[in-house]
Amino acid sequence: MRSSRTLFGVLILALATFVYAAAYAKGDDVHEVRKAIEAANAKFSEAFARGDAKTIGEMYVADAIVLPPDSEMIRGNAAIAEFWAATIKSGVKSAVLTTVDVGVSGDLAYEAGKVVLTIQPEGAAEATTATAKYVVVWKKQADGAWKLQLDIWNSLPAAK
Repeated sequence: MRSSRTLFGVLILALATFVYAAAYAKGDDVHEVRKAIEAANAKFSEAFARGDAKTIGEMYVADAIVLPPDSEMIRGNAAIAEFWAATIKSGVKSAVLTTVDVGVSGDLAYEAGKVVLTIQPEGAAEATTATAKYVVVWKKQADGAWKLQLDIWNSLPAAK
């Protein structure tokens, strides 16, 4: 009887160690993916500031969907690049992204965050800012890079 209790105790200890190790590994995955997403967001912001809509469009997977507020869905790299080019041309000068939360499941990750836009249409004396919240689904590529799969956002209330 005593040996069966000892065996049971060893099995429980082994199971607890396995569960802890799995949880720890999962945490490492989220940390690494978050770093990759934040680096991609910096690239997005830099390309936006340069007016480089082509680079922004290439940050999305080929069949990506962008869901802007009060607009139809935009599908595919070329159409997404055109959307961002029109946005830049309208006077949006910068988009600074801040990651708030990241979750990972296999080759997919979600990101929730905030963006601050600097807007100065042609002829405007001063720039204004607008803030929005967003949710993005990222998809891991065969080369290990993360690209945007689904992108949706809407405005935050104006500061009071």
